[in-house]
Amino acid sequence: MDFNTLVERSPFASPGAKNVEFENAAPSQLEFRGIAADDNGTLFSVYDLAYNRGYWVREGGDGEIAVKTFNAADNQLVVEQAGRTLTLSLKRASIQAGAAAPVAAAPSPGNAPSGSNNRTAANPAADAQRLEAVAAEVRRRRSLRNAAQPAAPATP
Repeated sequence: MDFNTLVERSPFASPGAKNVEFENAAPSQLEFRGIAADDNGTLFSVYDLAYNRGYWVREGGDGEIAVKTFNAADNQLVVEQAGRTLTLSLKRASIQAGAAAPVAAAPSPGNAPSGSNNRTAANPAADAQRLEAVAAEVRRRRSLRNAAQPAAPATP
């Protein structure tokens, strides 16, 4: 089987039929969206708007989208896709203004809102009394638990 002819003639089409879907397909709209560098060189982010698919490609690589050259001064990328050569400019980020987030002032120690998780030591005596009550309850439950356990037999 000659794999090079698969692009020209689909094995699923009737004999003599051309690959009409490929020939009539609308050219993809590509965007150059970013640049990244790793240990193996520079990667370019190219996004295909027609298929909602992104690609990370290297210069000189071959695939659906091949990077031919990159002009760092103008941030322009020359790519080849399906036999077409396209020059893409780096897409600028669009910043959209949103609603301003409300800024809450930090509560002062004497003016903390009720139900706040940010507790402050406004009354140290009350906090000490509450902690002592918790400790007393822990001691009481331990003594009840120890009294309910059977005594272990003494080992000779």
